[in-house]
Amino acid sequence: MYLSMLLNNIKRFQLLIVFFICLGYSLSQTYNISGKILDSTTKTPINNVNIFIKNTDFGTITNEVGYFNLLLNEQLGNEIDLSIKMIGYKELIIPLNLSKEKINLGEIFIKPQSLELELIHIHSHKDRSNQISDVVLSGQELNNNLSGNIATTLSNQSNIGVNSIGTVTSKPVLRGYSGDRLLITKDGSETGDLSKSSIDHVIALDMTDVIEIEIIRGPKALLYGSNAIGGVINTSISGNPKVKFKNFKTKLLLGGESFNKGIYGNLMLYIPIKNNQLNVMINNRNTNDQTSPIGTIENTFSKTSNYKLGFTKYNKYSYINFIFENYNMDYGIPSSSEGHINGVDIELIKNTFQFNFHGDVSFFDFKQFDINYNYINYEHQEFENNSDYFSVALSKNTHNFKIEFQSFNLIMGSEINHKQFSPIGFYWTPKTDELDLSLFGFYEKDFFSFDILSSFRMGYLLIEPEQNNITLSNLDNKEIKTRTFKYFSSSLGLRKIINKFEINSWIMNTMKAPRLEELYSDGPHLGSYSYEIGEPNLQLEKIYGIESSIYYNSNPFNFSITTFYNYSPFYYQMNKMGECEEEFVIGESHPCAGSDFIEWGSGSSGWLYKYQTQGVKSSIKGIEFNLAYNYKNYKMVYDFSFTEGDDYTNQLPLSYINPTKQILNFIYKYELMNFNVRLSKINSQNRLGEFETFTRSSFLVDFVINYSKENKNITIQLNNIFNEEYYNHLSKIKSIMPEAGRNILINYKLFF
Repeated sequence: MYLSMLLNNIKRFQLLIVFFICLGYSLSQTYNISGKILDSTTKTPINNVNIFIKNTDFGTITNEVGYFNLLLNEQLGNEIDLSIKMIGYKELIIPLNLSKEKINLGEIFIKPQSLELELIHIHSHKDRSNQISDVVLSGQELNNNLSGNIATTLSNQSNIGVNSIGTVTSKPVLRGYSGDRLLITKDGSETGDLSKSSIDHVIALDMTDVIEIEIIRGPKALLYGSNAIGGVINTSISGNPKVKFKNFKTKLLLGGESFNKGIYGNLMLYIPIKNNQLNVMINNRNTNDQTSPIGTIENTFSKTSNYKLGFTKYNKYSYINFIFENYNMDYGIPSSSEGHINGVDIELIKNTFQFNFHGDVSFFDFKQFDINYNYINYEHQEFENNSDYFSVALSKNTHNFKIEFQSFNLIMGSEINHKQFSPIGFYWTPKTDELDLSLFGFYEKDFFSFDILSSFRMGYLLIEPEQNNITLSNLDNKEIKTRTFKYFSSSLGLRKIINKFEINSWIMNTMKAPRLEELYSDGPHLGSYSYEIGEPNLQLEKIYGIESSIYYNSNPFNFSITTFYNYSPFYYQMNKMGECEEEFVIGESHPCAGSDFIEWGSGSSGWLYKYQTQGVKSSIKGIEFNLAYNYKNYKMVYDFSFTEGDDYTNQLPLSYINPTKQILNFIYKYELMNFNVRLSKINSQNRLGEFETFTRSSFLVDFVINYSKENKNITIQLNNIFNEEYYNHLSKIKSIMPEAGRNILINYKLFF
């Protein structure tokens, strides 16, 4: 039934596809780029190396003898950047001039180097120095993991969990860090939504528009923000100004998935106009309530529409870019006796205006200069299910202005961030203005046989709540006052290569100011099943961290071991203020209502526990192990991750820490086909923090088929093949329903 519905929807696009194919190929010219990739140390060929055009979805991989053949239509003008990337090797970028139809690059040697990758680069010179990075997903690997949101897309990576109230609201958890401690960016800028403030608020980012995901930790994370304690997840979006086409081009993506009967599509148009370019994007996604092996989770639907218009004016050594984007989404939060018996519906609108200027300069040692400005208007309304009137309305306006100078090994910049938050309805966090001023820098230097990486971020944050007409029951109005925070974060890293080994190590001192909700909340939050009370006198959160890794590469084996330890003398968390031991009967008044730790939820049969923000001494530590074996067309990859968190103040484990996870991938390549069998073992979580419950272990089997030819790509994901009933420890609704059962996901990409 579902596959029939999916095919019928695909048929509706056939006329559109035929039209654009005819138009695109009538204007196009085919180019053939070939070569052979070898290890610079062993001189042996390397298979399954990612070869792709930077900032696009055009790419291929090498075969069993290291050979690749990339066919593409003329789409990037006369100059392109060819990226050669593989885990365990330094990324190589080759600038190419498309002056002839066949380009044979011959033998290309890449250097073993763990966790050392480059960010996007624009012209023929290097605009970013190397970075210590954990994961980069692009091209085929991204297709094989692509899902409806960023958390589930990354869930098959080492030490990444999913914090959720159903699939729609899923958020990534990296090494136990999430929310305001894990920075999620879109082309280097914050997403501008309210996802960091509560589990029920979505990340306003559609994955069909994403062409690359990178996880950045260590010294370079401080370039993105002061709250990058757990790291940065940066997404690169299609239609950015770094991709310039000579002729009219189209990118089309169609797909669907069975567990929620979801259908989605994305159409991207690149329209050159002399020395300018117009980018137009239309995206739509609709999902029904998600299913599990034991039934359907009611009120977990979503409806999303996304429109984007961009205009770029190119000069020889610079460009100016303007982007306007409209993002609309309606989604449901499932019901619970611990908050609301009917569920909550949330409607949001996000409008973004973005201005970018990039120029090549010769200023002291700097080679590039960038100015970025983002204005984001975010509106959000919450409705009790079946109600015509909202109970909560939230508004957030964000102005972000950033200036950055770059040289070969030095980045310096300044950032101004101004936020205006305004609530209406049953929500008693005061209207608040925030002003954040910061300076940041990153420097990389060769020192004898070592690479030294250092960074800093210093800033001043002003939080100014409005004190007029505030009615608070748990906070003293006199405490609702202006707060100022001065912070300084720094990091230092070392890298050393010894034959086939590479050793990386870095230390970091990070400071993060509290969110306004952590300071001033006093009221029910039905979407997260809680009554939340802030602490107006919170101080800066500080975390001191160290991370070390050893990487070994020798064809056909390579492996890596990473250890990390983070200590915080002042770690924010929400603690439940009391417990009710008496039995609650739906339809009757709650026996504990009126006590100092129970508040009414939605009607006489709903209730909420009170939670208050507290600072505790804590630590988070862990280990990660990766082993890979390559033999001809075969590849095996094993990942192991372990994380443990402790609350020393209350002598308890920290809550909501990633369970131990093991993933074994078997990959086989046959001509244009790739086959991947993935076995995932998530251990039980019996090391419980406050208010957590035991979660049993699970074993999942997935199967991925990928077909790629020229400018076409088809990916079929068969997830949880055996329909196992499994529970996510980090899920807010695991007591209500398990995770999704058997699921079929199909993605079809076409470039013309």
